[in-house]
Amino acid sequence: MPRLILAHDVVCPWCWVAVRQAARLQEEFPSIELRWVGFELLPEGLAYTPGPKDPDADRKPRIPTRFELLLAAEGLALPVRNGPLSNSRLALEGGEFAWEAGQQATYIDALYHTYWEEDRDISSKAVLTEVAEEAGLDVAEFINALEDRRYRDRIVEFDEPAHAAGIWNVPTWEFPEAWVAEQPYGVVRGLAGRFMQNAGERPA
Repeated sequence: MPRLILAHDVVCPWCWVAVRQAARLQEEFPSIELRWVGFELLPEGLAYTPGPKDPDADRKPRIPTRFELLLAAEGLALPVRNGPLSNSRLALEGGEFAWEAGQQATYIDALYHTYWEEDRDISSKAVLTEVAEEAGLDVAEFINALEDRRYRDRIVEFDEPAHAAGIWNVPTWEFPEAWVAEQPYGVVRGLAGRFMQNAGERPA
């Protein structure tokens, strides 16, 4: 089965879009296997500090951001979260457990839904326990893995370690032809088509 690596962090809104792109991609190419690899944007122990506000923002015409343009191109509306930014390390470690259990796709779907649509704190082990249960994982063993920090070293942190691994943005789709980040579905689909053609596969 052709495997494609996708670097992500659940707290990244661009990655929320990538989850939906991935679902479309797997409808067209059901034999493709996505391997979600965690790249932590806000490493443990660091606090999130928003950038300074433009002092002239109120005087300027409203211009859409790159992300807003991507949402428009994809026909999506990002859910409104009121909760604080979660630390995603344990959630990403849980993704490694799910990968080894052969259920990473269902875990990723449940995890992103819990954080974005339900606006819940995915740094909570209690919340992650519910995600694991929804994904059909062995919950007791899942919790043991998180408490033992069994997959701690598999998660790559920003900035320097991620950059050394060739990841500068998430999501990054690691196609053999080219690694691409923060792209509309048409770009991802085009690369996937060639990737699968080279693997001897055709769209569904």
